Amino acid sequence: MAPLVAHLLWSIALVPTPPEVRRLVLVRHGAVDREAYNVRPGALYGGNYDVPLSQTGVAEADAAARYIAANENFNRDVRFVASSPMVRALYGAKKIASALSPLVVGGLNVETNELLREIDRGDWANKTVAEVEADPRYGGGAYDRCALEDDYGRDVVCGEGIGDMRERVLVARDYVLSGTRPGCASVIVSHMWVTRLILAEALGISNVLELDVPTASVSVIDYKDGSWPISVAQPGLADVVLSGHKPEL
Repeated sequence: MAPLVAHLLWSIALVPTPPEVRRLVLVRHGAVDREAYNVRPGALYGGNYDVPLSQTGVAEADAAARYIAANENFNRDVRFVASSPMVRALYGAKKIASALSPLVVGGLNVETNELLREIDRGDWANKTVAEVEADPRYGGGAYDRCALEDDYGRDVVCGEGIGDMRERVLVARDYVLSGTRPGCASVIVSHMWVTRLILAEALGISNVLELDVPTASVSVIDYKDGSWPISVAQPGLADVVLSGHKPEL
């Protein structure tokens, strides 16, 4: 199945945060400068390398911050900004907090959370998917297996299993939601796989590869009581009102 199209608006209208929900605004970091960290073209890097943004990525992150600050459906509702500690995400988080601070009494700061780091690629770091799948230790389809089988990344790749990552990411999500009052919103700035896992849980989708999350894209999820935390909620109960929308530069 092809990835869900970016810019997709779901059936629920993007309206100001309803009083009974906690809203999460998910932002992926902008494009990165591989050469600055000696990452080969097309190679995987994940959470193994703290790759900085490229000039294009900086412009993308700036555009996402402008989009959020200008969007009256949630700009005045944001009370908290959380970020992966990796520099490519932290830049965008600080830009968003700065853009929103004039709208919030006391301004906004950014809180980093190690649980929001990108997936650990283990032995695959700085290798292309083609190289991985040509390796007899892994074979064809290895990339998809790492994304779909909970323990494959940990047991076979000596990195992080997607099941372990899902657990830590949803713990971080619940932490942010616990500090978000009903009728208010929080922003999480992170990575492709972090965002995919949060969206997939909200939509009740088991195949995260179906989700398209472009660089510096914005997604919005509304959580009612019972749709979280992970310990009690069933997947698919939250309302995804915007998925993978990439603001224009």
